[in-house]
Amino acid sequence: MPARKRFRNKKVLLAIILLALIVCGLIVWRVTSTRSSNSALPSKDDVIRYSTDKPSEEKPDYNFQWQGGAKDPKKIIIPSIAVDTFIQKVGVDQNNEVAVPNNLHMVGWFVDTVRPGEMGLSLIDGHVTGRQNDGVFKNLNRLNKGEEFSVEFGDGSRRTFRVVDKKSAPVKDSVSIMFSQNPSIKNQLNLVTCSGSYDANSRTYNERLTVISEQI
Repeated sequence: MPARKRFRNKKVLLAIILLALIVCGLIVWRVTSTRSSNSALPSKDDVIRYSTDKPSEEKPDYNFQWQGGAKDPKKIIIPSIAVDTFIQKVGVDQNNEVAVPNNLHMVGWFVDTVRPGEMGLSLIDGHVTGRQNDGVFKNLNRLNKGEEFSVEFGDGSRRTFRVVDKKSAPVKDSVSIMFSQNPSIKNQLNLVTCSGSYDANSRTYNERLTVISEQI
C-alpha cells in the first residue's frame, strides 16, 4: 500500500476515534447533568427534609398548587391572628430535627405525627420572621386559651381546635414540650414557632413556643 494512502487511512481512523470520544463525552455529560438536576427536585412524597435559613418570602397566590391527598391537612385558619395559609409536609431534616417550611408564609405538618384531629399528637410548625418580612406565626404568642381555629383537609372538610395552653422554653428543653401529649386530650394539635431572643451566631432564636390545642 502506498505511503500516502496509509497516511490518509490513519487520518480517517483518528477522525473516527476522535468523533467517538466526543460522542461518549456528551453522553456522560448528559447523564451526569440529568442526575444533578434530579437531585435538586423535591422528593416523590413531597415531604420537605431540608431546613433552610433562607425560606422563600413570596406569598402563595391563586396559582399555587398544593400537594397532598384527600385526608391530608391543606390549610390552617386562625382568625384571631389573621392566619389563613397552606400546609406543607415536613419530615426530619439534615440536623435530625423537625424540618421547617421552605416558605415564610406557610406552615408545616410533621408527617411523623398523626394528622390533625386524629387520635394522638399532631404537630405543625411555622416561621416567626424572615430576612425582610414577618413569618406566618409572627403573632402565635397572642393566641390565648379558649380561642378556636380550624384545619381544612384535601377533601374540603374541616376540624376545629381550641387552645388549652401555651409554653415557651429554651431550645434544649422545648423538644419534650413539643412532643408531650396531655393524657386528658385524645386529639391534640401543637403549633410551634421560634420565640425568645435572636442569636446572630446561630442564626436562630433561643426559645421555642408551643401552643397546645385540642379538637372540639
